[in-house]
Amino acid sequence: MRPLLLSLASILLSGAAAAQTGVPPRPACSDYFAHNGPAGAAIVPANQIAKVFSSSVARDYVVVEFAICPATGQTIDLDALDFALNDGADSRSYPATPEEAAWHGKKPQTSVTSGTHIVAEAGVIVGSRTDPVTGRSEHGVATYGGVGADNRPAPPPPQPAPADDPYAIEGRMRRMAFPAGSSDRPVAGYLYFPKASTKKPKAAYGLEYSIGGQRKELSLPPK
Repeated sequence: MRPLLLSLASILLSGAAAAQTGVPPRPACSDYFAHNGPAGAAIVPANQIAKVFSSSVARDYVVVEFAICPATGQTIDLDALDFALNDGADSRSYPATPEEAAWHGKKPQTSVTSGTHIVAEAGVIVGSRTDPVTGRSEHGVATYGGVGADNRPAPPPPQPAPADDPYAIEGRMRRMAFPAGSSDRPVAGYLYFPKASTKKPKAAYGLEYSIGGQRKELSLPPK
């Protein structure tokens, strides 16, 4: 029984790992450009964003790598609503979802139709025949009916999406997004802030965040 329990535990742990998003945290939050207590952050360079995601994401979004490093026995809870980015010119933006960032708010609506439909058929048959014994003509009426399933040809297998396909970009952005929620261990990930303008801030970005009801800010120079 013990090997079965170990196998089950391995499956559960691997499933939890697969569901986790974000990027590997640095050894300590003090290793980030800006840090304050259990939090650290850095602006991801635009050329790196263009390479990992797309040039349009690099053009329209400020991507911040954010990390939390809870102390032993400490649990920190953070949600997307706990963040804001001030560009130093009294303009504040809030994190966009990976879907919004990848599609720039213009994701097309799709509909799914079933590949199986039901076919019903009914009719009446009128016929006549000659009785071989009496030689008389006989007439008869019969009905028929039936219901069946008509399977349409299966769709072709999906093809790998090109690197600049919005669906592929959205998938990468989801996998690397900051894992919001409660954590008692170091976690890190990306936050996607829409740019308020095409101009760089004069001084530095101010990353505002709230931990335990306390509002804090990290100063991040543009890149």
